[in-house]
Amino acid sequence: MATGAPILLRRRNFQWYWNSAPDPWSVREEQWQKYTDIENEIIEDGHNQKRKEVEIDGNYVIDLKHQVQYKKGDSHKQRPIKRVQLDRDRSSLHLREERFSLPVPLATSTQAIDDNRDVEMEILHVRIGRLGHFAAVYAEDHINNQGKSLADVVQEAANGIIKEGSALNKEKEARWLAAQLLAVKHFGLNIATDHMFRIPAEIGDTVVHMYTLETFLYKLVNSHGRHQFSVTNETVKTVGPFCLILQRYLFQIETKNFFTVYRGLNLTDEQRQLFMTKRLEFTAFTSTSKNRVKAEQFGDTLLVIDLEPELSDGDTAEYCGSDIAHLSDFLNEEEFLIRTGTFFKFIKHEYNSKMKKHLIYLKSINGSNFLAADFMSRMS
Repeated sequence: MATGAPILLRRRNFQWYWNSAPDPWSVREEQWQKYTDIENEIIEDGHNQKRKEVEIDGNYVIDLKHQVQYKKGDSHKQRPIKRVQLDRDRSSLHLREERFSLPVPLATSTQAIDDNRDVEMEILHVRIGRLGHFAAVYAEDHINNQGKSLADVVQEAANGIIKEGSALNKEKEARWLAAQLLAVKHFGLNIATDHMFRIPAEIGDTVVHMYTLETFLYKLVNSHGRHQFSVTNETVKTVGPFCLILQRYLFQIETKNFFTVYRGLNLTDEQRQLFMTKRLEFTAFTSTSKNRVKAEQFGDTLLVIDLEPELSDGDTAEYCGSDIAHLSDFLNEEEFLIRTGTFFKFIKHEYNSKMKKHLIYLKSINGSNFLAADFMSRMS
C-alpha cells in the first residue's frame, strides 16, 4: 500500500466489539461479537475525533463516552462495547465464501428474460450485450461529449453509492464509503474524460480497496454483473460510475507476470458444461486467489486458470486482470481480480476422486470485450 490514498493509510490494528449475551451485563455470560468492517471504521473515526457518539446502520447509537450501544429512541436497553488493540492488522485467514465462490457469469449463460420488458429496457440490455458491461453504457450516455472531468465521475460514483446503500438500509455504510471516495476527488479535477484519460493512483487505489472491503458495494456490483437483465437505466447512473473507474484502473495496473489462479464453485452438471466450450467470456468482475489450498475450501468444482495469454502470430498480449492483494483489506486472500469482458479457452476437465472435486482448466486468450481496443478507441 504505497500510494497517498487516505483510505490505504488508515491503521487497522484495532477491533470494536459488542456484547450479544442475553444478559449483556453479566460477567459470566459475555458473548463478544465483532462489529462489521465499516461499522468498525465508523466507530474508530468517532473515537479518534473524540466524539460523544456515532450512529451505525440498524438505527443504533454508539455512545463512546459511556462505552455502550443502544437503539435510537430506546436508550434504556443498552449493551456494553469495547475496543481491543491488536498486535497486527486485522486479516482473514480464509477466503470469503460469497466473494470467492458464487457462480461465475458467462456470456453463454442463459438468463431469465422478462417477456414484459418495455422497449426501453430491451434496448438497454441489447446495448449491454454489445458493449459487455453496463458501465460502458454509462460512459456512452453520461461521459462522451459531456465535458466532464474525472472529478465529476468520482462525485457521481459517490452519489450513486449513497443512493444504492440507502435503498438497502445501509445509509451509514454508504456515506462512509462515499466519503473515502470524495477525499480523493480533487485528484481528478483537471482530467478530462472525453479522451483516453488515465486515473491517478490516489483515485484508482481507493476504488480497488473499496471493492475489496466486506460491504454491500462489491456484492451489488457483482449481483448486477451476474444478472445483467436486472440492470436498469437508474443502475447505469448509480453503479456505472464506480464500475467504470474500477475497470479502467484495472487496465492501468494489469499484471503482466504469468501464474495460475483458482476459484472454487458449486456447479450442476449443466452449469459445468458451460465452462467446457471452446471460448468463454466472463461478464462480471471475478475474484480469484493465487492460493490453491484456500480456493479448494469451496464447492465441488475448482477453476484452474492459466493467466498466460495464448497468442497467434503477430498478436500483442492482452492481460486479463490485476494482482490486487497489496490494495486489499484482506491481504491473506491473495486476490487476483479478473476484469469484466475477458476471454478464456477451455483446456480440459478432470475429476479428482480423492478430493471429490471437478477440475476445469482454463487459459487466458486475447479478445477482451469491454473497454479494451474497440470501446477505448471510440473514447479517444
